[in-house]
Amino acid sequence: MGVWQAGADDPAEKGTLSVTVTEHTASTFLVQRQEDQWVIGLIWHRRLHITLPTGGYQEHGESIAETAVREVREEAGVRCTLMSLPLPARFPHQLIAAPWWIADVPAGPDNYSNEPHVHRDHVFVAAPGGDYSENAESEVQWFTWNELAEAREVSEDSRIQGLEILAILQRQSANDVTALL
Repeated sequence: MGVWQAGADDPAEKGTLSVTVTEHTASTFLVQRQEDQWVIGLIWHRRLHITLPTGGYQEHGESIAETAVREVREEAGVRCTLMSLPLPARFPHQLIAAPWWIADVPAGPDNYSNEPHVHRDHVFVAAPGGDYSENAESEVQWFTWNELAEAREVSEDSRIQGLEILAILQRQSANDVTALL
């Protein structure tokens, strides 16, 4: 998908059009309860050499939620259930899993684009379900809030988001969060 921008900052290019390529991606933070606290699952990204949530490009004919689930299965080797972050306990309506948020993230050349471009990243939260496959691309590393706050190998934007997710879940732990799955 291209985003057209009229005009250019360079006077020599006035009246020209530039294109910023925007690719839809999904990232998924895995979460689960361990004893009395929530933990977050991230993977090591081999190309970027950093720890991140699972994620990747949306394929043709696939909803962005399907992308999130597929990427968890491919990269972490486990099925998952997308979840909405908790609402107040008395919220009277059924929830449908949606991205926690959507962010435009600048990206350099990669396997899909030879030029700098933008990832329109749909960020999901999911609970793993079932056994882990031996065919997974990566092993899931689980972090408590304190471990994530101190982990040097985690990307800063993933740390910021992960800490907030864990804080939200911990605050709501008195409520039945599993009902939101």
